[in-house]
Amino acid sequence: MNTEETPTDILDVGQGPHRLLNVLILDDLETDRVRIRRLLDKAGLAFTLYEAEDLASFRAQIDRAAMDLVFLDYHLAIDTGLDALKILAGHEEQVGALPIMVTSVDRSEIAVEAMRSGCADYLIKEQLSVESIRKSVISAFERKILFSAIAEAQSARHVIRTTVMRFARTCGPEIRSVLSATLRHARSLRGHDAVSPPFSENLDHLEQSCNDIFDFLAGVADLLDTIEAPKDEDAPRMAHG
Repeated sequence: MNTEETPTDILDVGQGPHRLLNVLILDDLETDRVRIRRLLDKAGLAFTLYEAEDLASFRAQIDRAAMDLVFLDYHLAIDTGLDALKILAGHEEQVGALPIMVTSVDRSEIAVEAMRSGCADYLIKEQLSVESIRKSVISAFERKILFSAIAEAQSARHVIRTTVMRFARTCGPEIRSVLSATLRHARSLRGHDAVSPPFSENLDHLEQSCNDIFDFLAGVADLLDTIEAPKDEDAPRMAHG
């Protein structure tokens, strides 16, 4: 038994570190499917294996279960792994699947297209090893965690923006109106000769409190201006087909 940390020990895939991963291998050659399965075993992954040899069996498999990892052979008998990638990306039950393209040809244009289309990694068959499989799987789950964190941050930002906008547009004007009336009344009271020093001091505190609230409302308006139109570069995105 391998005593080193495995990807399922390092990364939580959503249902606890001891849940079996659902792994789908699409390859028209049985020998290549067997090879990938053995490397996954040696890498220490605990998984349930699904296999497909063409797009028809691939569709059937992704209808059976939600996959965690999907290894896609680029060169199929008729189609390509990019065709399978489009099918995977369009399947509503496979939004959490992490596709990894595997090919026997080291061509940069294929790698670029695969990554742009949503692949988490790109592997060369001749270079497959326990270590390359391990690194690829860990990298894929790290990317998934990263983009989940980004999505949560964007969601939190949206909630803050909505709350500030609601406050600024509903409560803000009414509060300013009340503060203005309070300040006018305080200033009118200062015009009376009978105002005692203690009372005058209380008026000072009241006016200062009103001004502090005005400053707060101005800060809210500034924040609203800042978050009204977030910049694109502040929100990195994962390529998806």
